[in-house]
Amino acid sequence: MRIKLRTKIAVLVLGVVTVFLCANVLWESSRSAELEETELVQQARALSANMEAVWEFMNKNQDKINYDSAGNFEFKGLQCSIAGRSVGAFFSRDTDYSVRYVSDTPRNIADEPDAFEQTAIDLFRADPSITEYYEYAEMDGRPVFRYAEPMVLDESCLSCHGEPAGEIDLSGYPKEGFAAGHIYGALSMEIPTEAFAEASAENATLNIGFSLGLIVACVAIISAAISHLVTRPLRRVQTAMEDVGDGDYSARLPEDKSSDEMTVLSGGFNDMVAQLEAASKHLEDLVADRTTALEHANAELERQSAALEEANEALTEENQYRSDFLAMMSHELRTPLAASMAFADILRERREASGAPTAEEEHLWHEMESNHKTLLSLINNILAMARIDAGRETFRPELMDIGDVVGLLQATIAPLADQKSIALEFRIGEVPLFVADADKLRRIVENLMSNAVKFTPAGGRIVFAASHDAEGGAIVFTVADTGCGIPETNLATIFDRFVQVDGSGTRSYGGSGLGLALVRELTEMHGGTVSLESTVDVGSTFTVRIPDDIPLIDELPAADAGEPTRPDEE
Repeated sequence: MRIKLRTKIAVLVLGVVTVFLCANVLWESSRSAELEETELVQQARALSANMEAVWEFMNKNQDKINYDSAGNFEFKGLQCSIAGRSVGAFFSRDTDYSVRYVSDTPRNIADEPDAFEQTAIDLFRADPSITEYYEYAEMDGRPVFRYAEPMVLDESCLSCHGEPAGEIDLSGYPKEGFAAGHIYGALSMEIPTEAFAEASAENATLNIGFSLGLIVACVAIISAAISHLVTRPLRRVQTAMEDVGDGDYSARLPEDKSSDEMTVLSGGFNDMVAQLEAASKHLEDLVADRTTALEHANAELERQSAALEEANEALTEENQYRSDFLAMMSHELRTPLAASMAFADILRERREASGAPTAEEEHLWHEMESNHKTLLSLINNILAMARIDAGRETFRPELMDIGDVVGLLQATIAPLADQKSIALEFRIGEVPLFVADADKLRRIVENLMSNAVKFTPAGGRIVFAASHDAEGGAIVFTVADTGCGIPETNLATIFDRFVQVDGSGTRSYGGSGLGLALVRELTEMHGGTVSLESTVDVGSTFTVRIPDDIPLIDELPAADAGEPTRPDEE
């Protein structure tokens, strides 16, 4: 629901004035209550002063009352208390006020204090500095203001209330034995408050009525002013904006002189619309030009897209040719290599049969065997990569023991480490039986360990560790060496194919750059991960993690080997 601006401002003004009105009423009520209490206290004090004056008058004129002209004493019974009580009774009878003297040791039962009066007497006795006590109360169904002052005995009172206690005084009552300054009781008054309440209510009514009238007048005046100065001009602006929104850039506002702001607004609006009209014309011309240019560009993009598709098909064919060529060449190379290795073994056996070989011959046999193994490993890596690319690599999970892995490394890697005088250490933790592809796991650890031997100088150290991360659900293999390390700039690409840290033609270490790439491929086929931490001239640490709950399932093709066997997707 839309609310007009004039209504919003009127409601805002009404709310603000109402808040001030309520605050004023509360303040007036509080102030009226304070004034009422002050006036009641003043009245009570004035009435108390009059009663004290009567008491003092009777006290000073006791001799004149009780002695005749001849000097004979005759007690008339008009002592101070009788006169005070009588005056209070007459005053209470002829008015709505109540005035009486009370004591908690009264000689007349009518002078016994009620709860309020007893509280006042106890308070005056507890703290002589307190000279009055008052409160609002309800007596006989009507609201009253109750007031009390202490009644203190002076020297003139001791003839009736002083020492000795028990002696009969002139009025026929036994003396109480009090001393001067003793608080005998209290002067108690009740003042009706109906008139004050009625006056306060009438005053509040007049204030509220006046304020409401003021609110109505203010709202009416402000509403009329806003309508003339704001809402009507804004309505014209709204209509013109709607026309512009519909595409009519010829819409203009008439000059508005109701206020300086509206004059500036109408002029600014007209200038803006004129600029929009010019910009729209210019934009239409640009759109026409751009449309023509886009048509030409689309035609060129279609031509380039067709060329890219042709280039992509050519690249795909070239990549397939490369894979087929590598696989074919590796296969064709492995056959004569196997024959060469067999012939070398036959020649060595014949030489050993005819006599012990010389040191030079042993060195030559060793170099030939080492090169055969390096070339065979390179060919196997290339064939494995080709099978993976073709989707023909299979995943064969089987139950394994960590001792099998350690035994394999001791048989294949330990001799290589011994030849370079490299210390080889195995740290095997509590590793349960686990499931993995034995052949692929062998390639993983052999590639990592052979790399460590290759890049670790003589006298260095290699540590192979295996552990079970039960919380992470993984079997963890680490290979740490004290080799040359890998620069930080090469860490991101070290597992890519055909990538070597030293890619120059004069590099110090051989290799095809496929070993670590194959490690990553085979690890991911297990659903695992491989990571590297390395520092130049300090060494490198490779960490392989494979899930500890790979299920024993039928043989899987390479394209599906990793993902279906992951425990979180079974």
